[in-house]
Amino acid sequence: MPSAHSAVSAHSPSSANAAPPARSRSVGRARPAAEVSAPAPATGPSGEGRVVQAAERFRELVVGRPWRRRRRAIIAGVLVTALVLVAAGVTAIFLPALQVQQIQVEGTGYLEQEEVQAAVQPHTGGSILLLPTGRITQSVAEVPGVDTVEVERSWPDGVRVSVTEVVPIAQLTTTDGSTTVIGAEGQQLPAAAGEGASLVPLTVGGGAGDPEGAAQAMAEVLAGMPEPLRGAVQEMTASSASDVTVVLALEDGGTKEVVWGDAQDAELKAEVVQALLGQPGTVIDVSSPVAPVTR
Repeated sequence: MPSAHSAVSAHSPSSANAAPPARSRSVGRARPAAEVSAPAPATGPSGEGRVVQAAERFRELVVGRPWRRRRRAIIAGVLVTALVLVAAGVTAIFLPALQVQQIQVEGTGYLEQEEVQAAVQPHTGGSILLLPTGRITQSVAEVPGVDTVEVERSWPDGVRVSVTEVVPIAQLTTTDGSTTVIGAEGQQLPAAAGEGASLVPLTVGGGAGDPEGAAQAMAEVLAGMPEPLRGAVQEMTASSASDVTVVLALEDGGTKEVVWGDAQDAELKAEVVQALLGQPGTVIDVSSPVAPVTR
C-alpha cells in the first residue's frame, strides 16, 4: 500500500502547474490609477507627441459660428447696398432733368460769350453728373484772350464758366500797316481788346529784314519789363530781333531813349535802366547790360 508521502509526491507536478487562484474583486469598486492604461499620445509628422487641445477647439467651433453668421449677413448687406447705389446712379445719369441744357459764361469784357460757349458746347452732351470739367477748362483756356478759367456745375442742368481776360498792353503795327493788340505776356489778342485801352505803340521799322522776329522781340521786351518801367514806355521800335529801341517818358516831362537790344536778360536790363535814368544824356544803351553806356 503506498504511503501517504508517496501519494503526495505523485500529485506534486500537477499541483505545480495549476493556475493561481483568481483575485477577488468587489462590484463597483474603482480600479487603482496604476491599473488604468493611459491613451497613447497623438504623434506629429516627426513622431513627437502632440497635445490636442480639444477644449479650445470645441470652444472656437461653438463661439465662432454666430460671428460667421453675422459676417455673412454684413457682407450680404453691403453687396445689396452697393447694387442699390449703382442702380440709382445709373438711373440718375439718364434722367432728363439732369441733362446739361444751359451754359452760363461770366467775366467777359472784350471777349464774345458765344465764343466761350462754342468752346464748351462739345463737352456738354450728357448728364451733369458726368460733366468733364477738366476738358472744358482746357478747351476754354485756348480761346485767345482768356487768362484763367473756372468751371462749375450749376444744378440741375447747367454749367457755369467764369473767365478772366488777358490785360492788353500794346498795339503792334507791322510794315504793311496792319495792327495787332498785344497782351501782358506778349500774346496776340482780339481787336476788341484794344477798344478804350491805353496801349503802347510797337512799330516794326520799314525795310526790316526780319519783321516777325522784330515784332516778337518787342512783345517779349514789353512783357518782361517791371510795371513801373512798363508804365513809362511811350513807344517801341525794332527792325530785327536784336535792335529793340524804347522811348521812356520822364517825370520832368522829358524823354529818354533806351537801346535795349534783344529780349535776353530783361530783368537785368530793367534794373540798369532804372539806375541810370537820373544820369546826364538822352540815350541809355543796355544792349550789353554788364557794360551799359549813356550819352
